[in-house]
Amino acid sequence: MKHLGWVVLIGVFALQAPFNTLALNVEKIAKHNSKKLTKIKRDNRKMVGHIEQLQEQQKNANQKITELFHLMEYKKSSNVVKETLLRVREGDRKAKKIYTSARSLLVTDQYNQSIDLFLNYLDMYPDNNYVPDATYWLGRAYAAKGDRHNAKKVYVGFQHDYVLHHKFSNSLYELAIIEHELKEDEQALQLLELMVRKFPDHRSINQVKALLKTIQENQVVSTVAEPQPKLETTEVK
Repeated sequence: MKHLGWVVLIGVFALQAPFNTLALNVEKIAKHNSKKLTKIKRDNRKMVGHIEQLQEQQKNANQKITELFHLMEYKKSSNVVKETLLRVREGDRKAKKIYTSARSLLVTDQYNQSIDLFLNYLDMYPDNNYVPDATYWLGRAYAAKGDRHNAKKVYVGFQHDYVLHHKFSNSLYELAIIEHELKEDEQALQLLELMVRKFPDHRSINQVKALLKTIQENQVVSTVAEPQPKLETTEVK
């Protein structure tokens, strides 16, 4: 009986041995898997870090490319601006040369050549700084040549476009002279009266007043000399 008890006990231990072994194996596997999982997580964090680092590098590279592109555009636009300024300066130099030559021709009584150069200048450089002055001197050149109609046309345009120009007052007197020579005394009177009213201290104001007086006296004489209409009488029969 006693022997039977030992046999049973040994049998129980024998039966428990595989379960204990299995439990140990499961525990080892769990620990091993846990270590592997920990390593995977650690590697994953490293991978994420590398990805973020690459993204940051890509971002910096894109920013540098953008800045480089802007720099290239700036240099390109700067070159365009420089080239434009050079062309403008060269254009101004040529324009001034033509304008100065036209003035010299006018001063030396070469009216036809002066008119041609002024017209050439105004056609080629319509936005240049000397356009108002060139327009005024073109009117003077026409007037000096005796071409009153073209002189009048130029002066009228000048007065319309350049009211604040320093030669505006001069143009009033000069146009008044032309109007008087063209027998258009009403227009001449308006110009002269405007000049007396607006520019009483002009250096030519005495000549202006003298011409104004002359035209007014001529109008009075013309009115007096104008023959009176004859009155018809009715015969008494």
